[in-house]
Amino acid sequence: ASLGLRQDAKAQHRTYTPFRTALRRRIPQPPLSVMLAVLLPLSALSALPALLPLSALALPALSTARAAIGGETPFVGARAGVIATLFPGLGKPLQRLLGGEQGFTAKRRAVLRWRIAERRAEVERCSRELEALAAREYRAGRPEAPAVRVARQERVAQLRRAAGQAEASILRYKARLGAEERPGWLGVAARAAETFTASEERSARVLWTRLRQADPWDALRQDAASLLRLGSNVTLARGYLQLSSSSRLVPHAAAIVARAAKLERHAPGILLAVDRDGILELVEPHLDEVLQRFDQIEPHLPFVLDHVDVLAPHVGVILKHFDALLLYVDQPKDDLASLVQYLPIFAPLFDTLGPNIALAQPHIKALAPHLSTIAPHAARFAPYCAVSANADVLLWYFGWVLRLPLLRHLLLSLPAMPRIAAFLARRLPRRPVRGRTADYECDWEACEDFFRETQRGRRGRGLAFA
Repeated sequence: ASLGLRQDAKAQHRTYTPFRTALRRRIPQPPLSVMLAVLLPLSALSALPALLPLSALALPALSTARAAIGGETPFVGARAGVIATLFPGLGKPLQRLLGGEQGFTAKRRAVLRWRIAERRAEVERCSRELEALAAREYRAGRPEAPAVRVARQERVAQLRRAAGQAEASILRYKARLGAEERPGWLGVAARAAETFTASEERSARVLWTRLRQADPWDALRQDAASLLRLGSNVTLARGYLQLSSSSRLVPHAAAIVARAAKLERHAPGILLAVDRDGILELVEPHLDEVLQRFDQIEPHLPFVLDHVDVLAPHVGVILKHFDALLLYVDQPKDDLASLVQYLPIFAPLFDTLGPNIALAQPHIKALAPHLSTIAPHAARFAPYCAVSANADVLLWYFGWVLRLPLLRHLLLSLPAMPRIAAFLARRLPRRPVRGRTADYECDWEACEDFFRETQRGRRGRGLAFA
């Protein structure tokens, strides 16, 4: 009997180990909007008379977040990191002040509700982007180009899949939570507060990253001073407040504060770019990630603002493959502008192309004249990274084929052409093409192994490359 009890205890320990690991990290904290409303005035005491407008702007965030203070929601992760960075040693006293001592069952329930709130925030982000894409199609007032329509439809399908997966996770967590309900308006308010704080978590991560890069209080003083200077520009402040979706920026307040010092000099240009054609609605679901990578984006921000109409509908896909696409920005501006026009064609293919995006970059000048010809067949060539890594060699020998309409269509449509191209890419002499650098070669074999594993997994789920 004692052996059976020990086995049951071990099984129960294995069942709750993930929750125990999660609960150790969870210290209740107030929403970051409340913290910013307190810390920003403290960090800018030298400009005390000008702090009243900033405090007034923070009131909506305070009223939204008030219901969550002292509740069961486990405000953790980046938000806890911000508190620990600004106030070392404050974690345990704050836990006793806000949450008190709770038993394991109450903490487990809080963890499940937090995870449900995270998935609800993800569903809301997908829904907002879907609405923005639909509104952009309606505002166009003219037939879309085929490539633009296909890119939009593919993005809509991706967002619906992501929302469906998040909804399925919500149902699973609710089943684990049990039949307990929070009826009435108090339950609605609690769920809204939990979802708001979960949506604020990515914004808190941006602020935490910023505070760890320099002296935290000095960084806050610089950002507070930048916000005060921006607020003193009445025309600029009125322009931002009159944006149709300005209320959607409240969950991103921490990220905006973290980048205020760098955003200050770009604020007028950003306002002109987002104040038309629903640009802000398309960018807002990804604003936290944009600000997280702003150090890399800022040198190219003027180019981004000039081409925001083309880039905005594909922000989510661009950020997913940002590191690979960043290799292309060193092109001359005229060449880069011509490449941007192909974005609607290739954006739906980025997930399929994967490592090929980076492998093709050294050969983009040779590929650029043939991009519209290659695009319909690019997905079939994706598993063969040797083709992208040696695109210059293939084009030097066979580029003339792509200039003959009938012949290129016939050859590129052959089922075995990707394998043939990969075979030739490995064996054709490279010295006539690359000269002294013929012996330098990118290590792309691991990329093909990745594609084989991915393709095997997709086939196991009933999918395959086109």
